[in-house]
Amino acid sequence: MSTEKYNETKKRILVICNYYLPGYKSGGSLRTIVNTIERFKDKFDFSVITFDHDGDRIRYETVKINEWNNINGIQVFYLSKDKITFSELRKLILNSCADSIYLNSSFSTLSLMTLVLRKLKLIPYLPVILAPEGELAEGALQLKSAKKNVFIKFAKVTQLYKDIIWKATAEPEKQEIRKIKGSGGTILIAPNMPARHLFENYNQDSKPVKIVGEAKMVFLSRYMRTKNLKWLLENVSGVKGKLTIDIFGPIEDFTYWKESQKTIKKLPENIKVEYKGAVKHNEVVAKLFEYHFFILPTLGENFGHVFIEALSAGCPLVISDRTPWHNLEKKHIGWDLPLEKPHQWVEVVNECISYNQATYTISSSNARMFAKNWLEDPKVEEKTLEVLQYSLTNTLNKRL
Repeated sequence: MSTEKYNETKKRILVICNYYLPGYKSGGSLRTIVNTIERFKDKFDFSVITFDHDGDRIRYETVKINEWNNINGIQVFYLSKDKITFSELRKLILNSCADSIYLNSSFSTLSLMTLVLRKLKLIPYLPVILAPEGELAEGALQLKSAKKNVFIKFAKVTQLYKDIIWKATAEPEKQEIRKIKGSGGTILIAPNMPARHLFENYNQDSKPVKIVGEAKMVFLSRYMRTKNLKWLLENVSGVKGKLTIDIFGPIEDFTYWKESQKTIKKLPENIKVEYKGAVKHNEVVAKLFEYHFFILPTLGENFGHVFIEALSAGCPLVISDRTPWHNLEKKHIGWDLPLEKPHQWVEVVNECISYNQATYTISSSNARMFAKNWLEDPKVEEKTLEVLQYSLTNTLNKRL
């Protein structure tokens, strides 16, 4: 990429990530990158290096591969599989003339290659922000644990994370980072960046009618073992009344999905569970709006973009207590429940089913208002801005 394309008045941040627009199937980490760039592109000069496909590994057809593309005013380079090499990545990083680098995965190939190039001084020894995006949570580390443990040991022995700026979304993730990062480095806390506005044409009166004895719930996420829906289905057979749970999102773990299907077939007639497919991101909140409640018994989330999206759609949350979203019942916007007490999940689902229209409208309105106020809070941007600025004023900011 020619340096003439840069605005010389802005500091340059190179984002290296697995997935970017036009992708939408890879979850919250992609949305964090997209929202961060959108919110701060007036302050910094962003460019992006990413794969040529979404989470489904199907190559994009609407962008130029192995070339720079202008995507909403941002320069984006889409790497084909044969170009994912140290030499190609080194060339792209050098040509970017970046002042800092932002990585959003601890274990991805592109992150590893970038850190190795930096360690060997084959690229400028620039400040690097690394956002693990929940990959270091206990539940996440249990998946493919052998491979991840090898990588963590390698990183510690080689001091691959030396001087890294870690971005944690909350205190629990900060503690997770401390366990694996080794000596040195800085950990800063900033919530994942949501969109500035969600579903601006919201109309409470258009929410689905709430009938006593019935509830429409929605699960919208990548379908994988850490999202834990099969556990929920195994424990809700005792609910009373008519319960509908529709599943949206790409199926990433087909073995787990087959296991879940067996559980679904055993459910009583009053509980209907159906898979509805993936949803494009710009349609997510409108789809959530069609339901009464959002449910996700996750084993762990470092943030959870879909939670604020569900609240924006007027859907109170029924989620596990293994996320940063706590005290939901006190805020009158849902419930955060322990997985160790499945009977509490049954009690809450029954409570949701028992709601009449008036009670539901109050709860739904509270959810919407909470989300609106949270998104408009200046502090949401301030913490991420501090992380970006810290990387650009860090003393490591040297070009070779």
